[in-house]
Amino acid sequence: MNAAQTRFSGSGAQRQLKQAAVEYAGHGWPVVPVSFYQAGRYTCVQADCAENTLHPVWRMWQGRASANPKTVAAWYGLLAFAVAVRTGVCFDVVSVPDVVATRVQAALAAQHTPTPVAVWRERRRRLFWVAHDLPWRAALEHVEARVHGDGDWVPVPPTPTRYGQLQWAMPPEQTDWGFVGHEAFHNALAAVDADRP
Repeated sequence: MNAAQTRFSGSGAQRQLKQAAVEYAGHGWPVVPVSFYQAGRYTCVQADCAENTLHPVWRMWQGRASANPKTVAAWYGLLAFAVAVRTGVCFDVVSVPDVVATRVQAALAAQHTPTPVAVWRERRRRLFWVAHDLPWRAALEHVEARVHGDGDWVPVPPTPTRYGQLQWAMPPEQTDWGFVGHEAFHNALAAVDADRP
C-alpha cells in the first residue's frame, strides 16, 4: 500500500504533522514531505516504490521543497506525509551518534550557544542545526558526525519512525529559531573530542 491510497484522515497525529510542517515553513525552513510510517512500513506516493525507510515522497524533491506555508498546508491537507526539511539552504544539520551527542549538547549549553537539536531514535543519533556551509574539521570525523548540507534533507519532529517519533531535545522556539555558528559548534566538538578516552 502506498500513501496515494491513504487519504489524509484528519487523525490527531496527521494534524500534528501538518501543523508542524506549516510552522517550519513559516520560519523559512524548506519543507520536504517524506514517507509516512504506518502498519510496519514506510509509504509514499510512488506506486512502484519498494523503499522501506524514510525518504522524500518525490524522486525530484529538491526543486519542490517549499517554505511557503500555503503550499505546505495544501500538501499535508491531501495525503499523510511525514516531515523533513531541506538542508544546505538556510542551515546545515550535523548528525552525531547519541553516545557523543549529549556531551556536544552540554558543551554548547556551557558556551551559552544553544541550537535546535532533534533526537532520531531509529538511527541512534541527534541532529544539530548549524549555520549554513559548515567547514570540515577533524573533530567531525573523530566523533563520527555526518554533515547534511546542500542537496540533502533530514526528518524533523514529530515525524514517526519504527522507534517512535522524532523529538526535540532543544526546540527551535528556545533558540528563537536561530542556529549555532561554525566556530562555536567546532569548539563544542573539539572540547568533547579532547575529553574522549
